[in-house]
This record gives sequence, structure tokens and C-alpha cells, in this order.
Amino acid sequence: MAKGNNGDLSRLQFLKTSGLIATGLTFLPGMVRSMTTTTAANFRIIIPSMGSAPEKFAAEQLKQYLSQLPEATISVVEEDQNIIENAFYLGQTAFAKAQSIDFNKLSEDAYILKPVGNNLIVAGGSKKGLLYGVYDLLEEMGFRKYAPDSTLIPKSKALMIPKSVRSFAPKINYRTTSYGAMGGEDYSNWHKLSSRSEWGLFVHTFHTLIPAKDYADTNPEYFSLINGTRRPGTQLCLSNPEVVQVLIANLKKKIAEKPASRYWSVSQDDNDQYCGCDNCNALNEKFGGVPSGSIIHFVNKVARAIPGKMISTLAYWYSRKAPKNIKAEPNVNIMLCNIESLRHAPVYETDPAFSADLKDWGTIASDIIIWDYNIQFTNFIAPFPNLFTLKSNIKFYTDNNVKALFMQANNEPAADMALLRAYLINKLMWQPEASEKDLIDDFLNGYFGSAGMYIRQYIDDMQASLVKSGMKLNIFGDPIDAKEAFLSADMMSKYNNLFDQAEKTVGANKTLLRRVQTARLPIMYAAIQIGRTEINTERSMYKQGTDGITLAKPEMKALVQDFVSKCKAENVNLIRERAGTPDHYLASYTRIFEKMDATSKTKSFGKKIIPLTMPNQKSKGPEALTDGLFGSFESWQSADKNFVYYTGEHMDFVLDLGALIPINSVHMDFLNPQAQPDWHLFALPKSVSYSISADGKKYTEPVVIINPHNPDPATNPAIINTYVQPFHSEFNGEIARYVKVHAESLLTTPKWHIRSGQPISIYTDQIVVM
Repeated sequence: MAKGNNGDLSRLQFLKTSGLIATGLTFLPGMVRSMTTTTAANFRIIIPSMGSAPEKFAAEQLKQYLSQLPEATISVVEEDQNIIENAFYLGQTAFAKAQSIDFNKLSEDAYILKPVGNNLIVAGGSKKGLLYGVYDLLEEMGFRKYAPDSTLIPKSKALMIPKSVRSFAPKINYRTTSYGAMGGEDYSNWHKLSSRSEWGLFVHTFHTLIPAKDYADTNPEYFSLINGTRRPGTQLCLSNPEVVQVLIANLKKKIAEKPASRYWSVSQDDNDQYCGCDNCNALNEKFGGVPSGSIIHFVNKVARAIPGKMISTLAYWYSRKAPKNIKAEPNVNIMLCNIESLRHAPVYETDPAFSADLKDWGTIASDIIIWDYNIQFTNFIAPFPNLFTLKSNIKFYTDNNVKALFMQANNEPAADMALLRAYLINKLMWQPEASEKDLIDDFLNGYFGSAGMYIRQYIDDMQASLVKSGMKLNIFGDPIDAKEAFLSADMMSKYNNLFDQAEKTVGANKTLLRRVQTARLPIMYAAIQIGRTEINTERSMYKQGTDGITLAKPEMKALVQDFVSKCKAENVNLIRERAGTPDHYLASYTRIFEKMDATSKTKSFGKKIIPLTMPNQKSKGPEALTDGLFGSFESWQSADKNFVYYTGEHMDFVLDLGALIPINSVHMDFLNPQAQPDWHLFALPKSVSYSISADGKKYTEPVVIINPHNPDPATNPAIINTYVQPFHSEFNGEIARYVKVHAESLLTTPKWHIRSGQPISIYTDQIVVM
């Protein structure tokens, strides 16, 4: 029997379901899987006399895992002149050297396994090759680490030892991802992830190396010239000779604080406001007519001043296209990003321009790392069926001589298939030729037990539906986008049935049941997000009564509560990038439900709106301001469709209540951007005013409610904690028929805004008169 944290699993069943028998033990790369079986009892681990710290650590790791096998008594001893039988010889032992192991020929993460009689030599490169050899050996024996808290330990007394020499050197020398909760040392080492400690500064560092707060007042010329104005807080003026000298001096100070770090990013900040001064434009024109020209010219100067470090810069967004007539210095690293690429198919199919850019950068730079996006920023928990693109993409990169990868994912282990996606990414970065099918099956059957087959069917059905629909998968997408594709009503019903079966089959095992329920969270999330877009359908969140009032269905309210509860139990921090905790999500829907429940008490529901200015053409019409549908405020950059918004225009309308009635109060909520108020193109109004009239001609003096919040996050960081701002006025029962509303927009983004001068929107969902 094999038993780990996943419950009982026979060894034969494990080997069959994980694909190890069928594929010949795929996990140790590129070798014929000829193994011999011996007992685990009384095996010893031999390390060199006066062994190094990495050798001692690798030995302790091997001992730790093998000691969990039945009847195993594993000891670690230093080598002496005697040859010990039934031993693992780890590291630079005299025994290994006598067997012609040439350590000088091993790259830093490479290893060799060499059987000699009843002994096995494990030798590795200067970095972590020895440790990685140990972990691959353990994987051959049936050990697995599916997650930081899930390690499968085989329970056979037998050890499977290679019968022939095996060696492996990874094609990708730098391998990392961003699943934060999976970043512990044990998990990272097991999956051969490179350390982020190699980076002294990691991307978007212009503002770190020349902070606007330190230089904006004294040296505005250090920053981008945009439409004739210097704009601190955007990018740097890369043609200014003082800028490069100041940056080099500041960078050297930071290097002195972390001298062991190899990579230092000197890279654009996360906006597209690059300098448009004559000198920067001239550099860009000289080097191919692209903004990356001035960047490489600048970064080359930094690299020449600091020859002992790798100076990394981004080829991202406006700088993705390679320059011409210039070469990157040998110690310049190009971090090439494909944020624009769609994810329903491999990037070489969805983004041929990126393929061309990769090849072009390869002609001018010798060190390239790919920043690959495997995340849906706007909806972390939503279904994101990109699993079958991972191998194709990684293989494409290695075929184009890329030797470093950063596979961005999100930090939420409870996100859509996050643990499986991490497992696939890690395995494929280590061995790009591995079978994705076998890796998926191995994980699902090992981590979910007997429920794995149903979750595999769920994955396959979603993939087939995605392909059939022809839908394009966007990293800034939403479940609503897929409501008629792979998240259609019929497909959602199939998925739920599969999860019902999965839960039923493991219902007696609390650990496995919880894992299945966590894997179901994306379907629950999709049902909520899609449900709010429909009324009176089987999957809608809302149902309209005979009185015309729309209310949330009790089962949908319960679904929101259940979803949030499970997210919190799984320690989900954010549901969207930069904003949106589970509590925030619940508060958003609680607001909707409570306000809709009170609709029958309002005097404005269903009443006529007379527009004086018009909403954005893509917005719901002004009549929606009294339809009783409230919007969710858990926005990222695009608001809930139930908000009405005005762009570059003040909001002006008259509410006709249809008759003279007493007005006690008028209330409107306006949406505030929570993720990046200095980037997104909407804001709270400066003020909202209400005036009332009996005849629609003579109005009372407007009651003006001033927005109390400074919208600039640089001087008011707390602005991100305002989700909606109420604008409320009491009228104490005054008799009137008409309410005139004016919401004073900023109209354009202010000077402090990264996209200063562009039209800005204001959002509201309902006017509520009591």
C-alpha cells in the first residue's frame, strides 16, 4: 500500500493512474527507465569527509524521505577509506571521483546518477544539481509533492534504484513562478524553482531608483515630457545625462546592501507615459523608431558602469518591439513580456507579432528571460482554461533558445486549478518534453484520489467547449465573457454534476472532500458573476415579481455566502488583482441585496428619467437609474454593467415622480476605483447637487454635497478603501414632483493622474427617493 496525506492508495493503482507504468517513469527526464529493486532497510547515505553545506543538506533531505518507508533505518555518514555496500554516495566523494565522475563538466543544476554494484552515486553541479538529483530519484521511487502540505509517501519496503547511468541538465537555467503560497523552501526546492534572492530589484524600478518624491520638485526635467509638460511619476527622461548618473549612483547604493544578488532591474514603470522630448524621440528614431531604442541606449550605460552585475530591463507593452542598430551589452538581460497575448491557444498562434519580437530580441541580446502570463488579473478565482497551452508555450521558448522563464500566476492557491497549474508549470520548466497528459493525471489522481477522474472530465469538457466556441481567452477577462461559450448554462450544469459526483465519491474523507470543494470555487464564482447579468432565467441572480420589482433569489444569496465562507477558509487574500478581499466581495453583494430588498419602499422605482446630458454610448441608458438594479462595487477596471456612467460629461437629469408627493430624502451612490485610482479612468464626482420642484420649472436652491475625498492616491492613500461614496440629502417631507440632479465630474484626469488629460467617467447605479 502507498499512503501519504492523500489517503490510502495501492502502489499498483498509483503507478497506473499516474501514468508511470504506461509511460516508463517520465519524471526523471530523457532516460530509459531501467530500475532494480532492493530493500530500504539498513541503507546508508555517504557524503564526503568534511562535506559542504549543500551536500549535507541533500543528504538530510534524502534521509528525511527514505526514513518514512517501512522498516527503513537510514543513516548519514562521512566517507572513509572503506567502500560501503547498499549506499547512496552523494556529492564529491572519493568513490564518485574514482568512478570517473567529472564534476567540472556538470552545469550548476545538472546531475548524474550512476549505479555501481549495490551502490548509487548521485553527483550534481555547483548550484543545486545534487539536491535536484536527489529529488528526481525520490520521484522515481514514487514520492510526490503536489502542494506544500501534500506529500505522497510510498509504503513499499522496496527501493527502486537505476540500473544504468543517467544524467540530466535542464534546458531552462532560471525557472520561477509567482504562486506565493507555494513559495516555501521545501516546495520550491523539490520543484527546482530558482530563488528570487538572485534579484536585487525586480521590475518597474525607475520610480525606486529615482523617486518622484525626492526629485519632482528639484528636478522635474528627470521625468517624462508629455504634451509639453514634465510629468513626475510617469517614466524617466532617458536622454538626460544627469538621470543616468543619478540612477547609477543610487543603484550602487542598493547593490551594496545586497551584494550577493546577481540581477538588478533598471526598467520602466507600469504605465505607457514614456518621454516625448526631442532628445528621447531622436534616440528612438535612431534605433529603429521604437521606444525601446532609448531604453537600451540608457541601460547599456548603466551596464557598462556596473560590469559585475546583470542589468535587467523590460521589453514590455510600449517597449516590447526590439530596437535596431544597437546591441545590448553582454551583462544586459532582456525581460520580454507577452501581456498582450491571448491564452486560448499557444502564443505563437494567438500572437505572431510576439514570436517575431522574440526572434528580433535574440539578434541584439544574449540574455533573455520570458515573462509569461498564466493568470486572469481581473478575476483570480474564475475558470481560466489555459492548461493545455503551457507545454506548447514552454517548448516554443526553449526552441528559440530562451533559457530563463518567469511564469506568472497568482498568489491564491484556491484560484482556478492553481495547484495543478503550478505543478504543470514547474514540471514542464524542468522537463519541457514531459507529457502534459501524464502530469495532469498524476496530479489529479494523487491529490484528489478517486475524485480525480471527475475533475479530469471537468477539465477536458471545459477545454473542448472553449475550442468549440471559438472564444478567445483574455488575461483581463471575466466569466461574463464566457456565458455563452465554455460557461454556458448547459456546460455549467455539466460541471456541477461532475463536482457533485466528485464530492460524493470522496465524501468520507474530509481532506479530499475539502480539496474537491476548493476546486469547485471557480464554478461558484462564475455562477455569481454571470447570474447578476440576467433576470428570470434558470441561472439568473434576480427574479422579477408581478409588481415589477426585481429581487435576488434566496439560493443566489446563499451561494454568495457559501463562496465567501469557503474562500476565507482557504485563506484567499484577493479575488482580483490589487483589490477585493472575500469580505470586500461579500460587502459588495450585501449592499446589492439590502438595497434591492428595500425597493418596494422607494418612491423613485420605475419613475421617468428626463436626461439633460447623456451617458456614455456603451453604458446602460439613463432610464436604468430607476430600474431597481444595483451594481457590484468589486470592480477592477471595468465596472458592473448595472452602473450607468458618463464620460467627459457632467451627469444632469430630472427625475419625474409622476405626482406631487412628500420627499423625505434623495440618495445616490457613486463608484470609486479601488485598484489603481491614479490609473483607471473613472473617479468620484467633485460634488452632487439636488433641487426639487412642484411644476418642473421653478426649482429650489440646490443642495450641494461635496465629495469629502481627495482622489489623489499619492497624497491620500486611503482613497482605495472607499468603494462607493454616498451623496445623501434630507428634504423633510417637502412636497414636489421633480428632482433635478447634477453630478459634477472632473471631466478629464487631473495632473497627478498617470493618464492626465484623458476623459474621465463617473458611475452610479440608482437614484433612491424615500
